[in-house]
Amino acid sequence: MKILLASTSRLALPTIELLATSNQEIIGILTKPDKPSGRGLESRAQELVTEIDGSYQFFTASNQTELVEALRRTKPDLVIAISFGMLVKPESLSIPKHGWINLHFSLLPKFRGAAPVQRAILAGEKSTGVTVFALDEGMDTGPIYTTREFSIAEMNAGSALDAMARIGSNAVLEAVELISRDVKPSAQIGEPTLAPKISNSELQISFVNKVEEIQRKIRAFAPKPGAWTTFRGNRIKFLAAEIDRTVSGTAGEVLSSSPLLVAGEDGSLRIHLLQEAGKRIMTSEEWVRGARIQVGEKFE
Repeated sequence: MKILLASTSRLALPTIELLATSNQEIIGILTKPDKPSGRGLESRAQELVTEIDGSYQFFTASNQTELVEALRRTKPDLVIAISFGMLVKPESLSIPKHGWINLHFSLLPKFRGAAPVQRAILAGEKSTGVTVFALDEGMDTGPIYTTREFSIAEMNAGSALDAMARIGSNAVLEAVELISRDVKPSAQIGEPTLAPKISNSELQISFVNKVEEIQRKIRAFAPKPGAWTTFRGNRIKFLAAEIDRTVSGTAGEVLSSSPLLVAGEDGSLRIHLLQEAGKRIMTSEEWVRGARIQVGEKFE
């Protein structure tokens, strides 16, 4: 089949690499125009372009009219979407002979939406998975071709997404082979849950919460955009932390500077990696030495 791959993320790279070794033909990469800046876990379109520059022809679409034009120009048999970030309307869905399929980073119908891995971690899920489904007009509602389960226990969202992109590439290739044999997908079964886009207000850490909830937030938003707190008036992102229930104190209190222990409601968090605004990511030991942290000081 002649395949057009639609993505604005480096998460598409494992699928592109695997398809390149198959008997399928990638006729191009479809992206949205890159934004000057952005937040989130997934890299911007330009990074995807840079990774595979020269290997494939690139097409861009910033709206529905341009999307239809790109599809009519390339005439794909199938479009594979991976973190494409654009609503695909019926006209565009109908142009490819075999329609569109999408690699989604959850086991549908759980966690439909823009932030499935982050929401799964926040919810305390120990495992999730990937789903390849036929795109329709709904939000992640189409019938399923393939799935793969995956453990996310103790992983942050960035690491989980990278691993799931690799696992998902095999699920995509299997789905393409099913489509080539005219195998029909199966309807989603189960109670749907939603995974809406992460809002800026969710990123701030509140130390009056239980330490398990705080650690989930740190994992869910690492490495980007990063869960943050303030210290001496400066914003600090916590990027890796471990729960320690043997020591407790007032919410946000520094209980130890070596290792860096910060109190939550029912214990403390041993901070491993952090980033002060305008500075590089560093270990807590490096930061403590430079900032001369004192026991009893507080994160707000």
